Amino acid sequence: MKFHVRLKELRQQQNLTLRKLGEKAGVSYSILNSIENGRIEPSKDVVIALAIALKIEDREELLSLAINPSEG
Repeated sequence: MKFHVRLKELRQQQNLTLRKLGEKAGVSYSILNSIENGRIEPSKDVVIALAIALKIEDREELLSLAINPSEG
């Protein structure tokens, strides 16, 4: 699974809008929108911030999806 697909899935499971997730993670809406639509790959720091905002315990899963986009 690609990172942006997993991110959208996790966000929707928690009934969060892109704006709300962005506020919680400290990531701008436009950047988050671009990540979720697969236009850009997030940095490690952004992935960690998103994992914290989404209360994801297994951050390694998200990091591996983001770091190895071709394997997703």
